[in-house]
Amino acid sequence: MIPAIDAGTGRFKMAVPDALGNPKLVLTDAGQPFLDSVVYFEGPGAIIIGSEARNAALVHPDRAVFNWKRHMGTDEVLYTDENGKAYCARDILAILLERAKEIIESKTGEPVNDVVVSTPANYDDRQRQETLDAGAEAGLHVLLTPKEPTCAALGNEIHKRKECTAVVFDLGAGTFDISVVRATGNLFEVITTGGEAKLGGADFSERARSKILDEFERQFHHRPTPQDEPLFFQSLWQQIEQLKISLSIQKHCQLAVACNSDLLRMAVQRDQFESWIDDLVGRAIDRTQKTLQEARLQWSDIDEVYAVGGGSMVPLVKQRLEEVSGKKVSQRCEAHCAHALGGVIAGRLECHRLGKPYRVQDVTLPSPDFYLREILSHPIGVAALDGNEAEICCEMLAKNTPIPSQHIRTFKVAEPGQTAVRIRVLDGPDGAAAGACLELGHFELTDLPARPDLVGRIEIVFHIDANALLTASARDTVSGKTGELQIDYRRGDDHDNTNI
Repeated sequence: MIPAIDAGTGRFKMAVPDALGNPKLVLTDAGQPFLDSVVYFEGPGAIIIGSEARNAALVHPDRAVFNWKRHMGTDEVLYTDENGKAYCARDILAILLERAKEIIESKTGEPVNDVVVSTPANYDDRQRQETLDAGAEAGLHVLLTPKEPTCAALGNEIHKRKECTAVVFDLGAGTFDISVVRATGNLFEVITTGGEAKLGGADFSERARSKILDEFERQFHHRPTPQDEPLFFQSLWQQIEQLKISLSIQKHCQLAVACNSDLLRMAVQRDQFESWIDDLVGRAIDRTQKTLQEARLQWSDIDEVYAVGGGSMVPLVKQRLEEVSGKKVSQRCEAHCAHALGGVIAGRLECHRLGKPYRVQDVTLPSPDFYLREILSHPIGVAALDGNEAEICCEMLAKNTPIPSQHIRTFKVAEPGQTAVRIRVLDGPDGAAAGACLELGHFELTDLPARPDLVGRIEIVFHIDANALLTASARDTVSGKTGELQIDYRRGDDHDNTNI
């Protein structure tokens, strides 16, 4: 059994395969289909997770960690305990994954070793690697980190449509992804993907918080701060989350929040709330348009539009999406749990790709009747000098390149008489400063015969195979010396096989 976890900014969802291999949700002990993505540090060695942590944070919000996901891939400290131990986002993820593992094992009665953890489409290599590391810390082997919109598409069974091109508009609490997928016969492929790492329902909440504080200041002539009034801000956060839910089903609602003796009563209209977030929704729509343009697609090429993620439940989001697409957003869409459900399917596909049996309750299930073809969500290249002697990223495989693919380019050495070269593999756009790109790995060619000229002699080949394994190889066409670096682009592993 290979479960799947949707490690969301606001909520974790978990799913497992049933006896037939079909995905089903795992409920928490409280009967909820999700685990709140909140960690509360109660005291020495005592950590509370989920809804209990959210409730405890009402009293001591400074001991709780929310919205950790946007900090993945950074060393920013989100909490320091009484012993001085610092917790970064990857540590918070590990704590939550360990709790998810316990819940799944408790509900299924089976041990959990391998797991699928969905990640945003725009995650870079470090963020994916930290996801794997967090899983290992939680006692899990992360078999796969599929892109969230791909999982959402699988969870909505778009792959069962024999001829369908669909847009998956995935606006979660913290991140926004947009993908175009296509089902053709037994092939399910991702055509293009895009998004923003810091755009989601949390930004809607922050915008509402700012507007409500403006009104509070107007009425009472002072503006509370989280440092001085943590309980007020925790209560305000809860009120805003309920406000968003209420305004998604009705046109107005009442809000009441107190700070010491000052009680703010405020009526909020849906159109008022929509005016607060209109530019944020506009950013998501603009990104959607650009993503289609990058793939040279028109809305007339799209058969279905799916809006998933909690942020997409805001009526304005669907309204703007329908206006720009000229199509109705699918009413049969599973918006909240599709990522976890689709992750189960992705895990089964991965087992088949690896040639491993897929077992559920000691029964080996047959191979899936379709296969998935993914794309690169980030451009990758090598560091090279431009005409001004500045080190830049020279693109080898562009964003949205189908997997598998290969590209060959020949480069000059930097100086006459040079006898060694260092090949740095970068995650970044063509022409970007090399220092601004993420280095995925490097290798060297040494003891090269010196030449007085600068003719092109270093032939570099980037090959990414169907297993998402990137091999970057280099050959000196003068001496024949070679070297290569292998990077599992989904997992972040690298292996240097330089031969000199």
